Amino acid sequence: MPVSSKTNRAVRVTPLIVLHLLIVLPLAFFLNVWADEGSTLFTTQHGFWHAFQNAAADEKQAPLYFWVMSLWRSLNDSIFFARLFSIICSVVAIRLFAGLTQRVFEPRAALLASAFFSLHPFLIWASLEIRVYSLVILLSVLLVTLFLEAFFDEQEKSEWARPTRWTKGQTRILFFVAAAFSIYTNYYLGFLLVGFFAALVLAKKWRETVVYLGTMLAVAAVFLPMALAIRSQFAANTSGFQDDRAIIDGLRHLWHHVLTFLVPSEVFPNVEISTADVIRLWAMRFAIVVTGVIAIIRRRSFSQATQFFGIVAASLFACLLFAYFALGSQYIAIRHMSVAFVPLIVFTASILADVFAGGKEKMIDRIVTIAFSIVVLASFSYALVTLYPNMAKRGDWARIGAFIEQHESPGQPILVFTTFDALSLPYHYHGVNKILPDEKYFEFEWEAAFGTEGSLARQTDFVISEIPPDAEMIWLAVNEKCLITDACKPLENYVRANYTIVKEEEFYKEQLYLLKKRNQ
Repeated sequence: MPVSSKTNRAVRVTPLIVLHLLIVLPLAFFLNVWADEGSTLFTTQHGFWHAFQNAAADEKQAPLYFWVMSLWRSLNDSIFFARLFSIICSVVAIRLFAGLTQRVFEPRAALLASAFFSLHPFLIWASLEIRVYSLVILLSVLLVTLFLEAFFDEQEKSEWARPTRWTKGQTRILFFVAAAFSIYTNYYLGFLLVGFFAALVLAKKWRETVVYLGTMLAVAAVFLPMALAIRSQFAANTSGFQDDRAIIDGLRHLWHHVLTFLVPSEVFPNVEISTADVIRLWAMRFAIVVTGVIAIIRRRSFSQATQFFGIVAASLFACLLFAYFALGSQYIAIRHMSVAFVPLIVFTASILADVFAGGKEKMIDRIVTIAFSIVVLASFSYALVTLYPNMAKRGDWARIGAFIEQHESPGQPILVFTTFDALSLPYHYHGVNKILPDEKYFEFEWEAAFGTEGSLARQTDFVISEIPPDAEMIWLAVNEKCLITDACKPLENYVRANYTIVKEEEFYKEQLYLLKKRNQ
C-alpha cells in the first residue's frame, strides 16, 4: 500500500529532528548559563506576576517570552528544563519549515533546504539559549506559512498553492493572532510584517493589500498597551553613549550576518579574523559572482517563490538598517537577525533552485549540488566545533564556581564585573561567600566609545563601592571587555593600588583573581 504524502513528509523530516536533538540535548544539559541566560532566569524566577510587572522594564524588550517562561519554569526550575522550551520551539520550527519548503520547492530542493535549516549552527545555538530567539524563528516560519495561505495564494494562479483544511477567512484570523502574539514576543518580528506588505504591493494584489492593512490596524490596536513601554525602552536603550553611524558600517554588519547564515565559519567570531573566515569570504564572493552571472542569463525563469522571498528579505534588511541608525550597531547583532533567518534561507534556496535546476545541464546541476553540500558540511562542522570552545558558554561560570568553591575561605566576597555578568554565577556557585553586586544589574549603559577608559565609569564606581571595607581578601571576575579593551582601566588602577594578586586563573571569556588587601 503506498504511503500517504502526509506520512511521507513526516518520515523525511523525522531524521532531521532526531539529528538536531542528538546535538542539542547533551549540550543543553552540560553547558553553563551566560549573562543573557542569567538575565532570563533572574527575570522569571519569582513567578508569573513578578515577570508580568517587571519583564518589559528590566529586559527593555517585548515581554511575552518572559511571561511564558515564568509559567514554564513553574513546572521545573532547572537550567536544562528552561532550555528545553527553546529546543521544543526549534523542533516545531523544523517541522513547519519542512512543510513550507515542500510547499515551495520540488522534493529534492525541499529536503536539502530543510536539512540546511535544521542542522544550521545558528538554529542549534538558538535551541541552547534561554532567550527568545528560537521562539522568534518558530514564529517567523509560522507567519510566512499563514501569510501565504491567507493573502498570497490564489488557487488558480499560485505555483505553490496547496489544499488546506482552513477557509481563507479562518486562516486570516489565525494570521492575526500569530501576528499579535509575535509583536508582543519580539519587536523585530514587525519587520517581517512590513515585508509581507511590500510583497503584496509589488505583486499588485490590491484587494489583498487592503485586507492586510485592515488586519495590521487590528494588530496595532491590540498592541496599543505596549506603546508607552516601547517609548521608555527606546529612551533607555539610547540613553548611553552613541557611536557615529554610517551606512557603510551598517551594511557591513548586515553583510557579515548574511554570510554567517549562508556559509557560517564562527557564528560569534573573535576579534582577530580567522583563516576560515577569510576563506569563507572569498569563496562566497566567487559564488555570488558565478550565481549572479547565471541568474542574469536565466532571469526569465525566476519563480514566484524567489520574487516573494526576495522582496520580504530585502524589506527586512531595510528595516534592520533603520534599526541600526535608530539604536546603534549593538542592536543588529546576529542574535537580533533571527527574524531574517527563515526568509533569507528560503530565498537563497529558491534562487539556487531557479539558477541551477530545471535546465538541460543536469550534470552541471548535480555537480553544483554536490559541491555546495560539501562546502556546507565543512562549514557547519567547523562552526559547531568553534561554537562552544572547551564545552562552555562565555564566562565559563560553572568552572569558575567550582574553582572558587575549591579554593575559597569564608569572608572572601566575590566581585563580578560587569554588573550584568553577576546574574550568571549564582546558578553555578554554591559556596559560602556572597556574590556582589546583588542589585542594579540592568542599570548601566556605555558612557563613552566602546572600550575606552571612561566608557564604564559609573558602573566601576558602583562596583568598587560594593566591596565590604573589612574584607581582607576578595575574588574578582572580569569579562573579556577588560581583557581586550581599556574599559576596565579605572577598576584595574584601583585594584593595583589597593590589592596584590594571590591567585589568577583564565577561563573562557573571563579572568578570575583572588586579591589580598595591601597593608596601608
